[in-house]
Amino acid sequence: MLAREFGKRLRSLREDRGLTQRELATRLHTPVPQISRYETGFCLPNAETLAELADVLRIDLDELLLGRKNGNPGDEPQIKDVRLLERVQELEKLDRRFRDTAIAVLEAIIIQGHDEGVKARLTGSTR
Repeated sequence: MLAREFGKRLRSLREDRGLTQRELATRLHTPVPQISRYETGFCLPNAETLAELADVLRIDLDELLLGRKNGNPGDEPQIKDVRLLERVQELEKLDRRFRDTAIAVLEAIIIQGHDEGVKARLTGSTR
């Protein structure tokens, strides 16, 4: 029962963080089928792997393993997508002109996404 619930939680967290099984496996230096075994509840990771999973997914170990949230709601990163969070962290290290350029590009992408969403709603199509 614990393994099955853990697997569901792991899959949900991985997807929320924008990672594929392959990307998670690469970050853990483990084969992709092993991630699948965890997610299907076939087995539980050992303690070392659990700690690595919590680190990669940026989540408290207790929440990862048992689903119990500890700490304050503000402790959770605002950006859940791990790849996006890593890029933002790298951008913060760059000179202001590069950050300003990245922000302008992001704003253009967001505006385009909103425009497409409005257009889809008006025409009745779904994505």
